[in-house]
Amino acid sequence: MASELLLKSRAWRTVVALGKASPTFFAGFSACVLVGSYALGGLAMAGSNPEGDSRKEDRLRRRGGLDHQVMAKVNKERLQVLLDEVKERRGGSERYAKALNGESMGTHTSGTTVGAQGIGRKA
Repeated sequence: MASELLLKSRAWRTVVALGKASPTFFAGFSACVLVGSYALGGLAMAGSNPEGDSRKEDRLRRRGGLDHQVMAKVNKERLQVLLDEVKERRGGSERYAKALNGESMGTHTSGTTVGAQGIGRKA
């Protein structure tokens, strides 16, 4: 049904005829259609999401949940222990190598958090 409407449209037949006759027109028309589609999509996204992404990200970071806050604290402590061991050159080479491989030696447990003990910095 839509193809019948296009075939009857004088403007569409003109575009097709010019596209067959001139590769330059075809490339220009294609570019205009792509740019127009991209611009309309951008306008639709901006209209449906008026609040900027950076403001949303800042708000989410400020209102991070308890899990996020606990994990941030634990990660800071682990990083401090790792950096202290590397700085003082004492027993941190294994932990440092594992950290580079994305592994963690963060607690001395069997994998559960029940009764877990943090590594802790040695004074």
